[in-house]
Amino acid sequence: RLSAYISWGNLSIRQIYQACDLKRGIVKNSISLEQYMVRLKWHCHFIQRLESEPEIEFVNVNPAYNGIRKKKNKKYIKAWKEGMTGYPLNDAAMRCVQDTGYLDFRIRATVVSFLTHTLWQPWQAGSGHLARAFLDYEPGIHFSQFQMQAGTTGISTLRIYNPVKQSKEKDKDGIFIKKWVPELNDVPLKFIHEPWLLSSMDEMLYNFKLGVDYPKPIVDFEKEHKYAREQLWGIKNSSESKFQSRGIILKHARKKNKKRKGK
Repeated sequence: RLSAYISWGNLSIRQIYQACDLKRGIVKNSISLEQYMVRLKWHCHFIQRLESEPEIEFVNVNPAYNGIRKKKNKKYIKAWKEGMTGYPLNDAAMRCVQDTGYLDFRIRATVVSFLTHTLWQPWQAGSGHLARAFLDYEPGIHFSQFQMQAGTTGISTLRIYNPVKQSKEKDKDGIFIKKWVPELNDVPLKFIHEPWLLSSMDEMLYNFKLGVDYPKPIVDFEKEHKYAREQLWGIKNSSESKFQSRGIILKHARKKNKKRKGK
């Protein structure tokens, strides 16, 4: 959790890299250390990328995606921001970030996926909101990661996260959900990830009413995900997207140094 200290200038990437370098040959898990040091390099890469292409704060990295998500749904966006979508993990995360300014990497990806894929809203509708919420906001990383998760770079793997599957995997005991969505405190664990499965008798038993105490799901995620996959993969496989992607890779991919003769 050094990201906030880096963003505010309390620590420099050089300091952290040099501290890691001293641990080479000492730590048991050397692979993890090397992977972490590579991440530090990527940090600088993304910052430089924004400096050379400041427009990615506002427009799609790959213009082949310019024709999708043109309309904003104010109701959906408001529910997402306030953590009132009816999907417990997403709602807990959005409330948590407003209060603490921090989410781990996977949960950040999950809430962006929910906005852009499940609710099918333009990524620009949420990038500013989370930029203001994150204590460790770094523009170069923020907008690049937002677009990667929204699937508008054309060069990254499309990741459309199932909000229920993520909830069961990442918060199987419902601890995070119950902390940030106290409306569900008395709901049994077997329903905590899918409160809409409660029967009328269950609701009476647990003194809980879906749609009153906690919102009903704002959309059918399975239906929306099917639509999102069709749209995004259709564009990704198009000749226009592939042409644009080649240019992006050529410009930003790391070029391996050729070994000199005699070396």
